[in-house]
Amino acid sequence: MDTTVEELALGERKFLHELSNHIVVAQGMGAVALRTLQSSEDDKVDPKVIEKLEKSLNAMNKMISVVKERRKNLHSISKKTI
Repeated sequence: MDTTVEELALGERKFLHELSNHIVVAQGMGAVALRTLQSSEDDKVDPKVIEKLEKSLNAMNKMISVVKERRKNLHSISKKTI
């Protein structure tokens, strides 16, 4: 079975779309949790927990950027092969 470049690009675009959906949900939930912890007046919140959550949100933001860039590249490949 011969797979065309167009079919490969379409498959990867679908995969990236699914992956992106999950990352964005995690990013949103993490942002809500971070805001809640930051606005908490409870002195029991460990600042290290907030720092780790901030790092995880930064990592998710970077993943979103990488996925967007890959999608953009796949769109340009798709247009070239049509």
